[in-house]
Amino acid sequence: MHLLSLLACCATSLFSAPASVPVLAGVAPNNVPAAGGGTVSITGSGFAEGSSVYFGSARARAVHVLSSTSIVAVSPTGSGTADVRVLGESGSSAPTPYDRVAYDPSPNGPWLGLNGNSVNYLGPVRLFARHRVLFDRVELTAGQQPGKHDSLYRSIAAGMIPDVVLEYRGYTGYRWGTPDPRFPRGRAIAVYVQGFLRTALSIRRAYPHARILFEPINEPYGYATAAQYADVIAALLPAAAHAGLPLAQIYVAAWGKDWIPNMYQAQPGLRTLIEGWYFHPYGPPSGAANGDSAGIQSVPAVQAQMTSGQNNIIISEIGWCALDVKRGEGCSSPYVETGQQAAADLSQALQNALPMRAAGWLRALLVFSRNYGGWAMQLPGGGLTEEGRALLRFAAWHAEG
Repeated sequence: MHLLSLLACCATSLFSAPASVPVLAGVAPNNVPAAGGGTVSITGSGFAEGSSVYFGSARARAVHVLSSTSIVAVSPTGSGTADVRVLGESGSSAPTPYDRVAYDPSPNGPWLGLNGNSVNYLGPVRLFARHRVLFDRVELTAGQQPGKHDSLYRSIAAGMIPDVVLEYRGYTGYRWGTPDPRFPRGRAIAVYVQGFLRTALSIRRAYPHARILFEPINEPYGYATAAQYADVIAALLPAAAHAGLPLAQIYVAAWGKDWIPNMYQAQPGLRTLIEGWYFHPYGPPSGAANGDSAGIQSVPAVQAQMTSGQNNIIISEIGWCALDVKRGEGCSSPYVETGQQAAADLSQALQNALPMRAAGWLRALLVFSRNYGGWAMQLPGGGLTEEGRALLRFAAWHAEG
């Protein structure tokens, strides 16, 4: 009997499989509150009862192992970005680009703004500033030096926070949806990077006390592939960091239709390098459309694809082309509406953005106010359009978050 027991013991040790080292394949959502308490679903393999979960060096508050491939955990307090690890009897999961979560700061301070209001029109921009609609998008060309009375100067003088788009030479006037042969490629990337740095650093020297954000190239998805844009960003961000530009103030273009995964595939280092994104969700005031490329509520689906910078997103163009400005001259479908309908849609879209702001990762939302030609906030002579009044009504309640 003793011999049989010994044989059974040995058979068990020989044929029972050892516990697997945990492997982490994904974390959802990819952002959690800084105060902790966010419920996170973790997928992978090798999970076992008794496994623990860490967000960086902080242990998760609660862990529920649902199966060998699924865990639910409650996030601890934290800040910045953390790698999620699963620790079991056989060891810890190795870091991957898919295990990163970002801690969202509590919404605080102004977040509403205009797109080019102080650039393209002589309306009462200070009126918006007084109502804490403070961000203002300004376009310059890489290599351009800031001038004494240019759009950037007027924006800062009016009390706005500039979001400066730095274009490559040749962007203006190129047909949307057509590859631009002048888009930076090969050696031209270095030229663009140097021009970006020259302009950005000059702006910071000229306005050392101003808060200024930057966007490298407006809507590159209309003129280039994700891989081509990824090549530009992969060269730009390390050079910017070396020059002392905070990467959290450089916002990279995001879009639907797998734009971000294709950028990552082309330049894997961007998974951890990008610290801010911008998005243009032209489309319906509610819901998502066009492969998560349009509509205010397409933004969270795109945000879920990000492995860094997902807690630092700007929506830098939203709005409708109102017919109460110059009788709609310059407007083009599908965003042409009466002033009343444009105001109603803008109000609805702004309301639908509130949960994103409350979550902490939507840092700014800029309404496109290119008055003459569309998306109007003001009338000739300085009066407000229906959309302009709708924006200020919303700001009265929500301008600080």
